[in-house]
Amino acid sequence: MTGKAGAVKVELIDSAKEFIAATTAFRAADPLRTNVIGSVSLAVSTDRTSYDDYRWWIVRNDDGDVVGVAMRTSPFNMVVAPMPADAARALGEQVGRFDDELPGVSGPKDLMNALLEGYVESKSPGSTRVPHQERLDLLYELEDLITPDVEGVGRPARAEEVEALSTMLVEFAHEVALPSLSADDARESVKKSVDVGSLFCWELADDIVAIAGHAPLVTTDSTVIGRIGPVFTPKEFRRRGFGAAVTAHVSHHLLERGARVMLFTDAANPTSNAIYQEIGYRLVDELVLLRFE
Repeated sequence: MTGKAGAVKVELIDSAKEFIAATTAFRAADPLRTNVIGSVSLAVSTDRTSYDDYRWWIVRNDDGDVVGVAMRTSPFNMVVAPMPADAARALGEQVGRFDDELPGVSGPKDLMNALLEGYVESKSPGSTRVPHQERLDLLYELEDLITPDVEGVGRPARAEEVEALSTMLVEFAHEVALPSLSADDARESVKKSVDVGSLFCWELADDIVAIAGHAPLVTTDSTVIGRIGPVFTPKEFRRRGFGAAVTAHVSHHLLERGARVMLFTDAANPTSNAIYQEIGYRLVDELVLLRFE
């Protein structure tokens, strides 16, 4: 699908592999803010992850250059990367035509008005819904890792722990208001993460007291980005530094692989924000999540 609006052209791509190839240079120019789109499309293209449906969006200018990208992997929200306001407006209009039932959208705060204006201009049934801000996420990048002095040890997750780790993943999804995660889906996700070595535990006296994982590494040009998440500590083990310890452990693992390291956290959670800053992360940007009533 291709749609034109003013000086830009919006494309809806069917193939994750085609999307990755077409957007590599654009994502390389801003590897942190496009990392979620890059890592998810990579996971889909390699069959590590699957979703109910896909929307891979590319916005080009008159010269054919990519000026914006976005995606939606159902049932999750649409994710929008930085782009000019006219590109966001054109994208919003096409969303009204081809993805009118999206539950919400997340991206840079300064783009939301333009995107919503285009959505309303589509006059689609869904565009009459009222958007409200559900959450403000903060994007952090690791500067200098400070390893906290916390009792216990970090290690990769093991195959025999899939069941216990799946329960933690379901609890994590519920706490951060992600779409409900079934036990079977959580088990499959954990198993894949264990198989590729991207999920880690903090262990104390034979108890798993915190877990953290990372998304597939995204390489654009010579830059490698590793994004940490999820990070979860069961309630009975909180306020003892285990979340910071396992995050630092995964951060070190990614640094050893030559990656720049990033993560997202909820702006409304002062505890997690303070923890990440204490172990060496600095604030890069704010991204808003809008939900349609």
